[in-house]
Amino acid sequence: MSIFILIIVLGGGLIVIVLYNLGSLSFVERTRDYATLRVLGTHRNEIRNLTLIENLMTTFVGWIIGIPAGIWFLGQYVSIFSTINLEYTRYFDWKTIVISSVFVWICSLSTTLFISRRVKRIDMVQALKGVE
Repeated sequence: MSIFILIIVLGGGLIVIVLYNLGSLSFVERTRDYATLRVLGTHRNEIRNLTLIENLMTTFVGWIIGIPAGIWFLGQYVSIFSTINLEYTRYFDWKTIVISSVFVWICSLSTTLFISRRVKRIDMVQALKGVE
């Protein structure tokens, strides 16, 4: 049972790290676009909403793909540990899927809030400066 708890904890940590890195990378790649929008008169809240929508869409696509992929991975993982004397079967409960989905969405929203704070600190001159 301790192996399964370790996998759950490492999976939760992986969720946090991947979502934060995806959001941060997206923000860094789009900094010039956000600076251009700010120069054109877009308010900070509108840019924050834009980052929120982008990150939530990314999370939604990953969530939709991740559930069937996770169920498939569980089947593969369990079949590896099955032996002639002892056979494990794939078992998942929809309650567990709902709990993990809620955890993913909470992590996505929290990382989006952390990343959207960076909108205030965009240096317009540096972001719009040409690449030399």
